[in-house]
Amino acid sequence: MRPTRALISLALVGIAAGCGGRDSGPTPGALTLTLNTPNAGDGAVLFRVNGGPVDSVAGAPMVADGSYNTNGNQTRIVVAGPITDGIIAHLYVPDVGAVGNYVVTMEQVAANSNFAQRPLSGYSIAVSAP
Repeated sequence: MRPTRALISLALVGIAAGCGGRDSGPTPGALTLTLNTPNAGDGAVLFRVNGGPVDSVAGAPMVADGSYNTNGNQTRIVVAGPITDGIIAHLYVPDVGAVGNYVVTMEQVAANSNFAQRPLSGYSIAVSAP
């Protein structure tokens, strides 16, 4: 009878080990914001991110200067520099699994040469997780 108890105990330990290690909680990390611009020579972009909390924002290499303001589930970001298509910023959020909740709204774009405002049609910023 002892060998049976030993096998059952060993089986239970194996089952318990197989159930462990799965964290279903939030995973903090960075979301990537990728700009698609219809124009060459953009100098500044102002946009708003809604849908969830943002811990901080980091500009991408093309960004010479930038700033952000977070208020609850809304973050306004402005970046300046020689702006082109590509990664414009990284959002550090408490849960990268909630990437689908984050939506970007373009607010203003200015030309690099004379700072004139540009029409927003054709501009978009995609949000993606690593």
